[in-house]
Amino acid sequence: MIETIYTELPIEDITSMYRPEFHKEEKEFKEALTQSMTKYGMKDPVYCWYQSKLFKDKIHTIVGNNRMAVAREIGIKKVKAIITNFKADQFPLKGRVLKTDKEIKNLFHLPDRVEVRRDENGEVDQVNHPQFRGDIIDEYV
Repeated sequence: MIETIYTELPIEDITSMYRPEFHKEEKEFKEALTQSMTKYGMKDPVYCWYQSKLFKDKIHTIVGNNRMAVAREIGIKKVKAIITNFKADQFPLKGRVLKTDKEIKNLFHLPDRVEVRRDENGEVDQVNHPQFRGDIIDEYV
């Protein structure tokens, strides 16, 4: 059974991808994101997979890797996460079950700009938050 939930977890319970370009070529973006998260915390949840074929028993960040990098740097201890659990019947996670796109979107600072993608079976397979560029920066900083 596949299930998508919302929860808050200790940051060390979530893995994420390291993007070298974020720390080198995207300095302006990183500085703006760091400024926002230092002032307001993590406004939007990250999107993760759990028990997927690719990441197995890791809760792994699919969308929000840059926010995870900044959160680690500035010492955020708990992270809001939307998690699609691909084996929820065998490895349940505690959290609020999310059934509708509206429930997912309402967890974000700018819900009208969030895109929820579903696979051919109607299961959530990606949640894209607004890109932290252009006019979006004004909404967060």
